[in-house]
Amino acid sequence: MIKLVFLFLCLSPLVLEAQKEGYLQYSISANALDTSLEVRQKVGLMRNSSLKIYFAEKFARVEFKMAGNYNVTTILDKTKSKSLNLMDSPMGKFAKRSNTDELQTVPIKVDSTSQIDVFKNEKKTILGFECYKVILTSTEFKIQYWCTNDFEIDLSEYKLTNDFIPGFPMEFSAISEGVQLRYKASNLLFSLEKKESLFSLEVPVGYTVVAPDE
Repeated sequence: MIKLVFLFLCLSPLVLEAQKEGYLQYSISANALDTSLEVRQKVGLMRNSSLKIYFAEKFARVEFKMAGNYNVTTILDKTKSKSLNLMDSPMGKFAKRSNTDELQTVPIKVDSTSQIDVFKNEKKTILGFECYKVILTSTEFKIQYWCTNDFEIDLSEYKLTNDFIPGFPMEFSAISEGVQLRYKASNLLFSLEKKESLFSLEVPVGYTVVAPDE
């Protein structure tokens, strides 16, 4: 799996009052930077993909959809310190319960040598929100963000945000493993319906439960 699937994880809370619940969707585009079979296969998996995040106080749901009918969903319940992971693929439907309340992600390494450049004069509008450019340069990545200060979504409780990028990212892009990935916000709401079913840890009908890793 391409490491930058969870590129959005390194984003920051602001001093604004955080939105308590909502829904955010990113569309994902991928371009191959060379013609090798491995890179072309990765691009094929990422094309027409999407990332959906549902959040409420003490709850979160992350849905990642890839080409080839691959769908991965993680539901977090901080009140119980438990999670449910669902995999729907051509190989079948599988569910795994966990006692952890954090996403299993690949963090971006940021250290004292990392650099953040903010370009407030470079602007673009995404979903009606004014955004400015931010570039993070680290030992492993160079990532370009388009951030807004018009609202805040603080997902740090779920290890989905961090504190070194100013503003909330409406778009971001980077290069990893020969693939250029771009995430762009395509839908945003600050209210949710049917929260009980959205954040339920019950295994859906048709899924096979597998044992957690030892």
